[in-house]
This record gives sequence, structure tokens and C-alpha cells, in this order.
Amino acid sequence: MTDERDPRLEALFDAAREELASEEFAAAVMVRVAHSRRRALLGWAAVAVVLLTGAWLVSGPLTNAVNLLTQLLPQSLVEVDAGNRFLVQLLAPINSVAAVVALGLFGLRLAYKKIFP
Repeated sequence: MTDERDPRLEALFDAAREELASEEFAAAVMVRVAHSRRRALLGWAAVAVVLLTGAWLVSGPLTNAVNLLTQLLPQSLVEVDAGNRFLVQLLAPINSVAAVVALGLFGLRLAYKKIFP
């Protein structure tokens, strides 16, 4: 390897060298950055307002649905003679709407795993 410089390469670098207006360039970049930051902040604020409004609108019906589910899911499917406490306690985990829903969801999950391994 030699220490000599290629004159054509030197000429290429000399032609590409230009002075940048550093203060004007930096000021223009800072103005664009500030404008971009302000626009992003306004965009995120608008998204937050829309999401909060949507959450406020959905919270009432969602609360009602959860209350309905908490009343519906523990309902017994088959009435068991209350005199036989042992049988009532034994069948309690599977004798409810919640158990049927859970088994249905479990079956759907198994079918999904079978179809899409």
C-alpha cells in the first residue's frame, strides 16, 4: 500500500466540498424540529381525547353487561334436592351456566388448536 494520493480522487472530493451555512442551517432545523414536536403533541392529545371520550361512552353499557353476567353465570342448570348437601356441593362446579360457557370456550380452543396447529 502506498501513501500517495490519487489526484482524480482528490479532485472529486474538492468538487464535492462546499461550505454549509452553519448558523442558518441549524436555526432552520431547530424550527422544523419544534414544529414537528408541536404537531406530534397535538396529535397525541387529540388521540387521548378521542380514547377518553370512547371509554366514557362505553363504560355504562359495559358495566351493565358485567353486572348481568355476574347475575347470570352462577345460575344452576339443574335443581338438586337441597336435603342432600353433599350432592349439592359435589355438583356445584359443573352445575352452572359458567361451567357450560367455560366448557364451550375450552372446546373452541381445542378446535382452533386442531385446525391451526
